[in-house]
Amino acid sequence: MAGHQEHRSTAFLFFKRLIRYRWFSLIAALIVVGGLGSQLGELKKNTQADAFIDDNEPALIYRRAVEEIFNLKDPMVIAVQNDGAAGIYNERSLKLVQWLSDQLISVPNIDPQGITSLATESNIQGDTFGMEVREFLDGPLDGAHIKWIENSVKNFPLYDGSLVAADGSMTLIVAELLDQGQAEATYQAVMGLIERAPKGQEQIHVAGEGAIVGFLSEYIDRDAKRLNPLAGLIITIVLIAAFFTPRATIIPNLIVAGTVAGTLGAMAVGGAEFYVITNGLIVCMIGIAVADSIHIFSEYYEILSADPALPHSDAIATAMANMWRPVTLTTLTTAAGFLALYPTNDMPPLQYFGIFGAVAVLIAGILTLFVTPSLLSFFKARPSRLFQRQNSLIPNRGLVKILSSLSLKHPKKVLAGGLLLGGLAVVGASNVVINEERIENFQPHEPIYVADKAINASMDGTYYLDVVIEAPDAEGIYDPSVLRDISQLQSFLEGQSEVHGTTSIADYIKQMNKAVHEDDPAFYALPDDKNLIAQLFLLYTASGDPTDFEERVDSQRKTALVRASLKTGSYQVSRSLIPRLENYLSAEFDGEVTAQISGRINVDYHWIDGIADSHVNSVIVSFLAVFLMAALLFRSIIAGMMAAIPVGLSILVIYAVMGAKGIWLGVGTSMFAAIAIGLSVDFAIHTIDRLREAMSKPGDLSSIQRISSVFVSTGRALWFNLLAVSLGFGVLMTSQVPPLVNFGMLVALSVLVAFVASLLLIPAITLIFQPKFMLGQSGSFWKTGMILLALLAAAALTSKAVAGEGAPAVDEIIQQMNDRPEGVSVQRDMIITLTDRRGNTREEHTRAFRRYFGENKKTAIFYTKPATVAGTAFLTWDYEDQAREDDQWLYLPALRKVRRISASDRGDYFLGTDFTYEEIKKESKIAAEDYRFSLLGEEEVDGHSTWKVEATPIDQEVSRALGYGRVVFRIDSSLWIPRLTEYWDVRGNFLKTVHARGIEKIDGIWAITDIDATNKKTGHSTRIQFHNTDYGADVPPRLFEQNALKRGY
Repeated sequence: MAGHQEHRSTAFLFFKRLIRYRWFSLIAALIVVGGLGSQLGELKKNTQADAFIDDNEPALIYRRAVEEIFNLKDPMVIAVQNDGAAGIYNERSLKLVQWLSDQLISVPNIDPQGITSLATESNIQGDTFGMEVREFLDGPLDGAHIKWIENSVKNFPLYDGSLVAADGSMTLIVAELLDQGQAEATYQAVMGLIERAPKGQEQIHVAGEGAIVGFLSEYIDRDAKRLNPLAGLIITIVLIAAFFTPRATIIPNLIVAGTVAGTLGAMAVGGAEFYVITNGLIVCMIGIAVADSIHIFSEYYEILSADPALPHSDAIATAMANMWRPVTLTTLTTAAGFLALYPTNDMPPLQYFGIFGAVAVLIAGILTLFVTPSLLSFFKARPSRLFQRQNSLIPNRGLVKILSSLSLKHPKKVLAGGLLLGGLAVVGASNVVINEERIENFQPHEPIYVADKAINASMDGTYYLDVVIEAPDAEGIYDPSVLRDISQLQSFLEGQSEVHGTTSIADYIKQMNKAVHEDDPAFYALPDDKNLIAQLFLLYTASGDPTDFEERVDSQRKTALVRASLKTGSYQVSRSLIPRLENYLSAEFDGEVTAQISGRINVDYHWIDGIADSHVNSVIVSFLAVFLMAALLFRSIIAGMMAAIPVGLSILVIYAVMGAKGIWLGVGTSMFAAIAIGLSVDFAIHTIDRLREAMSKPGDLSSIQRISSVFVSTGRALWFNLLAVSLGFGVLMTSQVPPLVNFGMLVALSVLVAFVASLLLIPAITLIFQPKFMLGQSGSFWKTGMILLALLAAAALTSKAVAGEGAPAVDEIIQQMNDRPEGVSVQRDMIITLTDRRGNTREEHTRAFRRYFGENKKTAIFYTKPATVAGTAFLTWDYEDQAREDDQWLYLPALRKVRRISASDRGDYFLGTDFTYEEIKKESKIAAEDYRFSLLGEEEVDGHSTWKVEATPIDQEVSRALGYGRVVFRIDSSLWIPRLTEYWDVRGNFLKTVHARGIEKIDGIWAITDIDATNKKTGHSTRIQFHNTDYGADVPPRLFEQNALKRGY
């Protein structure tokens, strides 16, 4: 204790002046902290898996490119499980699947067109008359129908194991999210839906990446609401136990509040996001912010106890003058520990944890040095009764007494014990295992954890490893040899113990080939004819969405995806599997056809693989920073080494504990060492500083007596410092997030070991070696300066809405549009250009004929290009009576057979385009009986005046049949042709636009010559150009018979 010796020091005079102008410090602190705290509402959460991956990680960049090519999304997966004898193959369970699938359409942020289940999927099978595409749940669910569903699934490899469990006990409903940022609200809505579901003995589980993201967000909030108040309460109890005065409880808590508000506000200003590990940062701030206050108040009450007559401002200034240097050094060393996470890590959450952890330490240090004395000066001098003047130089307090006794009586044995412990710790540390698994962020009893384990136990797996196959040319995937390579790759993958199922475009082709050969199992194989393969694609798209194959093959048919399903996302699994797969691909795909690994499993493998290196680097940087700062401050390399020894020992012991308890070195635990180093060095710094002061004082006291005096005063402060930090981090052990539990335990244990090691080893080293720096004077203070900047500008966006006035009756506009003449018959050439989201195009040429037979319309389309589908022909008979199902046939020249195909719903997409059958059939007209209309005004489109008309389906049934919940037409006011039409899906999400870019008068009839449709969800678009249109041509009826498909036009 310094007593009055600092009265005339520069530091003493500085703090005297600070107290005199205390309002300036308090107002400045209030402005800065208040300004930063006001931005807390702007802090955003990020619970996505990719949050932990550097945007420049090659595996992530490639995965995002693959996601863009194949429109891959991380969905929400709902599982219906029935452990009864029949499994889910019973009426109640299947009706539950239907009910859930129907209700999910109404959940905001779920793509109505992105729901996959038995209620939305169809079976493809052949018979003697052609191909039948039948929805699984279409019709009454009687015994015969249910048995048909079961047999169909078992004979459809694409569904068996992936959509329905192989043993029939579970089936999945996969729902894609429109916006991952709204996953939390979506998850809550889905869970509410599950609560209302008409369940019997079924269990319903919700999992998948979309669910994890949604649940984790709520999980973090729930955890924070419990952890942070608990940490604050424990710190308050420690302060009461240490000082038992209101001022020593209130002021440190204000410092804590300022630190938390300022740091989180700085995160918001800096654009940093709140990650799953940020809860740990808040608890860190609470423990760190109060630690320096404990040392200052200990010194303050020691001074008051030693000299009750000392003026209060002098007592405060003296305490601050004695403590500013160790407080500044511990602030810098702790900040260095946090900052070491930034340059040595590639994971943004850990980098931000390091940056803003350092910011928190600096804010806490500045507030402690400037705000604490200012606030303390408002109180009257009043000693704490826990601090009585002690005449004895022998410590008499619990653990401190035991440690001092050991260190001073047996210094050599203490050093030997430290060396032995360090050696044993090195051996134990060799058992540490690197691993990470995202689902382990949850406690085993949480529904999301239970769901993940249940689904992966029954199904092929929800963790995906992808392989992207790329052919050298467009339509290269049609090459039978390429498809055989894909099939052989699947066989290799399915031969690996970690893989439980695979899917690819080859599976679809095998199934289609089998179907067109009357469901003969012998034809569940890849055809040898490239043209037949191309025509099988066309056959499928004749009644499907243009993006049906999007998750398996690109629009150019050049790139294909092979997906392997795993039951776990563990790094320990991927580190074994991926190298084997890489070796296989190197050996088998070394020519023009290339193969590259992608998928969530691959991304996680590559960035987790770097955890060990980044962890070692962060430890080295932190350790060096601590060593250098201590050496510079005390102007001695020996001092730096003495400060580093307890810290190094504590880290080694923690590694040994991790190895013994099987705690992974993963995302959460990888940051403990750097932070623990920064925290643990506080004990060494305070101990060395006080020992140096005691040993260098003039007098006749022995070294043992001088060291004992340090134990009496500083030992108590260090003890309560330990309690504040260890109990503060110990609060994390009550977290519901297991990585935070381990992180809190490891840091708390490391500071405990550092506390014990500092009070044992540093005095023992001092006694045995008598370092020179301990006996000399430090000379002038080493001065440092710090600058804090926090500036951010906010911009607001405004929007305007315009509406037209005055118009004819809306029904009259619709009537004029529908009465527009289109001729009895027409023949024309069509160029259909299909473009995917990446801009890749595929062009198809056809010759089309249309003729009315009374009120019914027949259309025949003959493909002329490209060569792979040339000769393919499509015939449809559209009946005016909506209750009567249209007839449709497709001719595949490779098979030389005409196949009848199922009639598509009105809202299905036409021949792989972005136009529906209804739109093609109506030719820019509309079934007025299906809609209610309202006139929104007048609008100019492409320089032409149009009426803006809104159409909404009359009921939900019509809406689902058409696939739209709302349509807005811009109808040319003189030609009565829609120039621009916008469509929304059944949930109200913007779906697509149709733009008539070319309109000409041909044979006295206004006709569209160029029209495009763009799907805003998928990025896919279709352009149809009409050439050689002839409304006067004699189109013979024979062209609309089945035999004409073979003969051609």
